[in-house]
Amino acid sequence: MLSIRELRDRAVIRPIKRAVEDQLLDLPGVTAVDIGEKHRAGRRTGQQVIVVSVVRKKPLGQLGPGTRIPGDVFGIPTDVVEEEPVLQHIHCGRNEPLAPRQRREERAAAVRGGSGIAPYRTVHLAPPAVDQAGQYRRVGTLGALVTGAAPTASMMGLTTFDVACLDDAWAVGDRMVDPEGGRVHGDLARAALSGRVDAAAVAIAPGLETSSTIDGIGPVTGHGTAYPGERIRKNGFGTGVTHGVVTSVDATVRIDHGEALGVRVLREQIRIVATDLRFCGPGDAGAAVLDPGGRVLGLVVAGACGGAVGFASPVADVLAELDVELCTEPQRVRV
Repeated sequence: MLSIRELRDRAVIRPIKRAVEDQLLDLPGVTAVDIGEKHRAGRRTGQQVIVVSVVRKKPLGQLGPGTRIPGDVFGIPTDVVEEEPVLQHIHCGRNEPLAPRQRREERAAAVRGGSGIAPYRTVHLAPPAVDQAGQYRRVGTLGALVTGAAPTASMMGLTTFDVACLDDAWAVGDRMVDPEGGRVHGDLARAALSGRVDAAAVAIAPGLETSSTIDGIGPVTGHGTAYPGERIRKNGFGTGVTHGVVTSVDATVRIDHGEALGVRVLREQIRIVATDLRFCGPGDAGAAVLDPGGRVLGLVVAGACGGAVGFASPVADVLAELDVELCTEPQRVRV
């Protein structure tokens, strides 16, 4: 957990970081701007700085005029690290069986958080996005259950815009299926890809049993706000239950959403570092991030450094933009 001094230092840095992050993101190779601890020769210094992520570090002699990251910004030092955030979905060929990347001993009959989800429709992809050109399904995670506004209070499941919408041809009503068995989960109901949120809500098909628990973790008790130093966990379709620690809530990241949607910037995302080898991987997009008390803090959007680092959209922003409320009670969708 951060000390009081470190939190105060971040509070001072925050408005400066927000003021200059667009200029820094415009520099060649820059992928993210954040606040964090400066490291020197791989060692922690205890100093809070503006952290600038790049695809690959280069010697100063190879950098042209106007392309260097400044050593400080308005007196705030910078630290440059290698890191490239990428979306955490799986692409599966149209004729390939949709199977999970992890083994589950039992498949719950109820629709619940931590299960897989995929649009029924496919999208045409070509190298380098995939090895061979063809029609592909996109697979991610159904993170948690939510309900719409009264009086209908329809049951929905959260995932990412990236997973549920695929590209700019999406439409409300697009059919969504369970990639493990092909069962129809429901239809795309709402979606948002904004400056702070990458999320979608899928209306659960009538008659399906639902559960507000997260598979392998337990019941959802509500939602909260992440803070640096907090220990968290998630269950994603790709890598299952993993653990991590929140290191920042100030990450602004550039993420490539493919040819149709291009590069998008997500601001003030939650940065999570794995406490083991990996926190996330392909197939985990949409997984709910929970604190030890069962409160949802965010939805996994992207990962970096081989999955050792994850990025999540804050759940409060997700709920507000989709106009939904987190569900904490098991229900059956009525016909």
